[in-house]
Amino acid sequence: MNQTQENKKHMMDAVQAYLNEHAATWQSIPKLGEIKNRYDELLAAIAQAATEQAAAHSTLGQSKLTLKKSIAVKADILNDLIEVMATINGDDELARRMSDAYSTIFRLSYDEFMLRVQYIIERAVENQETLTNEYGMTSEQLSGLQAEMDEFLELMGKPREYQIRKGVATKAIDQLVDDAMNLLNNEMDKIMKLFSRRSPSFYQGYVQARVIVDL
Repeated sequence: MNQTQENKKHMMDAVQAYLNEHAATWQSIPKLGEIKNRYDELLAAIAQAATEQAAAHSTLGQSKLTLKKSIAVKADILNDLIEVMATINGDDELARRMSDAYSTIFRLSYDEFMLRVQYIIERAVENQETLTNEYGMTSEQLSGLQAEMDEFLELMGKPREYQIRKGVATKAIDQLVDDAMNLLNNEMDKIMKLFSRRSPSFYQGYVQARVIVDL
């Protein structure tokens, strides 16, 4: 939910809470009860849509984090092999660039992480024969890292299924918030005017609850 929607939702929740707390005052009016029931259903639907929207973000974040950890482990293994090879061959610059530990690789920002792992893969491919024959690197270690990196790069592009899930939830929230606001403006506010004379304090409490506060 965006901030404008959040502000409206806070107001809607305040109205719902106020009416719940003062149910004895208005329950004698069946029409108000019918409007209140529809209002409660809309608020429940908004909460569910917001949960689904958050889940779309969370699922993507968790997937990226899990895959990043796995890639960092695999990259660190090849990193060590290349560092040893470079040290023995007297290539101090390559050895220095391959000296990072798993924790250092994993903590990189996503952009830096992708560049770092790609560099490790490129050096492993360049030296594949030596690394395999002399330092024990297996083809599975290299191909496994390449496959997970391809998956990670795709995931960073936010695959279509995540876009769809987020988009559907966002559209649902937009419509539901509009529906709830229309119900308040066109039905709830009008019927609540019945209490402006018969129960002025109750009516003023409702009016105060209806104020949207910018947070």
